[in-house]
Amino acid sequence: MTVPAMTAPAAPQMRRVDLEPQFRAYEDEILAAVRRVLGSGRYTLADEGAAFEAAFAEYLGVPAFVGVGDGTRAISMVLRLLGLGPGDEVLTVPFTAFPTIAAILDIGAEPVFADIDPDSYLMTPDTMAAALTARTRAVVPVHIFGNVADVAGLQARLVGLGREDVALVEDAAQAHGSRRNGALAGSLADFATFSFYPTKNLGGYGDGGGIACRDPEAAARLRRLRNYGFVDKDTVTEVGINSRLDELQAAILAVKLRHLDAMNARRRVLAALYAATLPALGFALQAIPREVETNWHVFEPRTAPETRDRLAAACAAEGIQTNVYYAVPHHLQPALAHLGYRPGDLPGVEAVCAGGLALPLYPELPEADVHRVIEILRRHAE
Repeated sequence: MTVPAMTAPAAPQMRRVDLEPQFRAYEDEILAAVRRVLGSGRYTLADEGAAFEAAFAEYLGVPAFVGVGDGTRAISMVLRLLGLGPGDEVLTVPFTAFPTIAAILDIGAEPVFADIDPDSYLMTPDTMAAALTARTRAVVPVHIFGNVADVAGLQARLVGLGREDVALVEDAAQAHGSRRNGALAGSLADFATFSFYPTKNLGGYGDGGGIACRDPEAAARLRRLRNYGFVDKDTVTEVGINSRLDELQAAILAVKLRHLDAMNARRRVLAALYAATLPALGFALQAIPREVETNWHVFEPRTAPETRDRLAAACAAEGIQTNVYYAVPHHLQPALAHLGYRPGDLPGVEAVCAGGLALPLYPELPEADVHRVIEILRRHAE
């Protein structure tokens, strides 16, 4: 019997996020940084990491920034620093990248889910308050797709409920350069966590993450925890882990940080092209509060589920990649069945998951490609 050869699916002609053009745009700067690191002979916890931490802290306007191995560890390390563990609840939203939830589980705590506003896709003070319990020790609002949650409003509601004991930790993994009332995401709470995964607005060429801190002493402890708990080469004061942002990634990120605001400005231009047309085709855009300047990490409008699926298929047939965030609402994932959530429990999340369609958007995307996507959507919209 002859087994037919398997043919790999053709690569899309237009990716939702294409990383090669960004490398080409900054190739000389990036390669110079890589050569500098390789020539130094120092690849972990050296000058490049310290320089990037200082530069990103200055950019955010916070006292300290600690580079770590990835965004998941960034969250779990903050929760551990706050003393959380088994028996504690951490409140977040299931409309997020799954690592937000995995970080909570990693320390043995239990994730509890608040619903989102189906227009902004964000946790609100009302949805947070509805999900708080006596066991809630921390709240992790997610600045999803670059839209920035009302951290001050969340904090005020906690105070009003007499829950000053609950810590607020921003998940800013998708919000590099986004602002609310002029303040950058990542500077709004005592702690904020970032991912530098390659597809992020500030992305490296592998895994990476970090933690913004208002308290320098907390930052010093996080630096010990990321390196097994060493205070010097001979002394371990508490057992930590291995979660270090390596020198190559730090050097590359430092290059891209210099261009972050310009790249985000270009994203806004492209998003505006979509926004000028899509509502007439039956799409509802993610609502961005007037006090927010988003980085448009992802451009995912929503429409009726059956329309979404038809338009996604039409784009694929034309060689255009789209994505759905998130095809299975995370509170309904099989791995989280033990938490007891059922369909209908979080209607805001489920509505966005059912109708969202993420379209191509990255800084180097030609405007002609945006118009091509719009024209395909127009032809196939009812």
